[in-house]
Amino acid sequence: MAVQTDIQSCIDKCTQTAQMIRNIANNMVDHRSRYALAEADRHIELCIHNCLDAKDLAKS
Repeated sequence: MAVQTDIQSCIDKCTQTAQMIRNIANNMVDHRSRYALAEADRHIELCIHNCLDAKDLAKS
């Protein structure tokens, strides 16, 4: 059960970080900077999905 708690904690932190990146990107004027931040956000979203998969596997 501790593994699922650790994974959920990681998911929560990554979700908060992704939201912060989105907020910063929305305030960017420079298109290249906004694109780089969007790519970082996409990467974190992939990590979140992988963590969700790991959480499901840990249940079994």
